[in-house]
Amino acid sequence: MVEMFKKRYFSTQHDFKTGILCKITLFFGFLFLAIYLFFIVISLLVGIESIGVLKQLYDISQSTVPVSIVSLAIILIFFGIMFYLFSCQLAKLKKIADEIENSEEFFDDQID
Repeated sequence: MVEMFKKRYFSTQHDFKTGILCKITLFFGFLFLAIYLFFIVISLLVGIESIGVLKQLYDISQSTVPVSIVSLAIILIFFGIMFYLFSCQLAKLKKIADEIENSEEFFDDQID
């Protein structure tokens, strides 16, 4: 009978790129948070009587766009923190695996 699934062995050197994902999601999360704060400051400084680009920015700040931006920022920051925690756990697992590979007691137990 043909084996349907292959066994996959993951190296401890391969951390599923959680460090990079952490940096990317935190960067975009804080970027969206800065954009949200920009809209809040614009809405406080620019009044309804303004004209041109400032009027358009004021109109955008009074719509649901800033709320959507802040919710996306919160989600991205949450995922960034989650990826950071995964990265820390995988680094600890790598350290433990390296200790086991370099341990003489482990090899002595295998021989006996």
